Amino acid sequence: MHYILALIVVAGVVASTTKSVAETYTVSPTGSINSISKAIGLSKDGDTVEVEKGAYKGRIVVDKSIKLIGIDKPSIDGQGKGTVVLIKAPKCTFKGFLVIGSGESLTIEDAGIVLDSAPDSIIEDNKLEDVLFGIYLKNSRRSLIKNNVIIGKDLPLPQRGDGIRLWYSPETHILYNHTTQTRDLVMWWSGNTLIKGNKIEKGRYGLHYMYSNDNVFEDNLFIDNFVGGFLMYSSGIRFYHNIFARNQGLATGYGVGFKDLDDVVAEENLFIDNRIGLYLDNSPHLIDSWNKIEKNVIAFNDIGASFMPSIERNIIVSNSFIDNAEQIEVRGGGTLSGNKWFKENEGNFWSDYKGYDENNDGIGEIPYLAESLFESLVDRYPNLRIFIFSPVSQAIELASHAFPIFKPEPKVTDEYPMINSYIPEKFKGFKKKFSMGFLIISTLMVFIPLVLYFYLVKKTKGKVSD
Repeated sequence: MHYILALIVVAGVVASTTKSVAETYTVSPTGSINSISKAIGLSKDGDTVEVEKGAYKGRIVVDKSIKLIGIDKPSIDGQGKGTVVLIKAPKCTFKGFLVIGSGESLTIEDAGIVLDSAPDSIIEDNKLEDVLFGIYLKNSRRSLIKNNVIIGKDLPLPQRGDGIRLWYSPETHILYNHTTQTRDLVMWWSGNTLIKGNKIEKGRYGLHYMYSNDNVFEDNLFIDNFVGGFLMYSSGIRFYHNIFARNQGLATGYGVGFKDLDDVVAEENLFIDNRIGLYLDNSPHLIDSWNKIEKNVIAFNDIGASFMPSIERNIIVSNSFIDNAEQIEVRGGGTLSGNKWFKENEGNFWSDYKGYDENNDGIGEIPYLAESLFESLVDRYPNLRIFIFSPVSQAIELASHAFPIFKPEPKVTDEYPMINSYIPEKFKGFKKKFSMGFLIISTLMVFIPLVLYFYLVKKTKGKVSD
């Protein structure tokens, strides 16, 4: 009897072990399995489906915890209908594919790849083309989105979908992706995420946060969007070493906008050639909260930093404000005295500072005062900005100096302005590259007219001699 029971137990263990061994199915256009959907149907949790190079038409649904691996970038073509790849099981991997041709319905959110209740999944090394939404996560926490290229549909901006969207998908890592011609990279209720090393271009909002706390984004490039990033209704956001460049939306054009943000740390970022480098509205929101904006480079923007007049409790120190047409704007007028513009005898660098450093300690001997009469008028009446480089602005400034009674109260008083700008190590090469470009352009601007001048002189002399 005991012998029979032992055989039954051993048989059960062997059967269990055999069942748990993962299998690999190969899909090939000319093989016995020539359909991805058929291979998924044959597989079980833990299996791998390898798809060889080829064109595979039709949408697929992954409802098992498997690995789908593309060999030499096979394509999956949704043929312009619905979502191309729908993943509905946890712990899936989807890697190495070309995904093309989603539908165009914003109502049902057609996408290239959707993770729906598929936590702990990996979407890696894929290229998505002609898709409405790119990669869309719903209730799929702890997932990894890495090294994907996403190119949206050639549609007017309001008709596009988001390049990457998270919905109730916290603890996700979004790393080294490139999105273009989409709408936003957006997160709703998705805290504790890491967004690193991505390039987001030619969209609406490069980065868009809503109700997503304790997130980190670093080393990203947000370029040529309407808005580099707009962060809303969140706390504990930390961002470092990002570049926000050439975000020039007509009514927006922010490098980064803050709306009701608390306990933010923004450090060593570059805001360059935006309409507005940094914009703050009701941030911080909580009465006991402070935001820290330190060691950033805010350069060559139309407006360096723009604040709503009631903004308080921001520490703005060790930043470099370089050649912005207007360094600081207070919308509607007023002052920003409720913020800290210096600490421990260190303020910010201001390229328009006219003071001096007598003892060579790197700190100006007299405070920096943002007290331009023309700027104060523009802050109250934005339509006057059209005159910012005209003789009108110069005349108004001359009058304010001649008749101090007209001089406005300073928008900002920095008691310890820095004499030298601070450029983070990460951006020094970036600066040199731009400087070399400007040098080449400047040389050409001098050289070409000279060549043209001597050519015309020679030609004219030739005609005269004839």
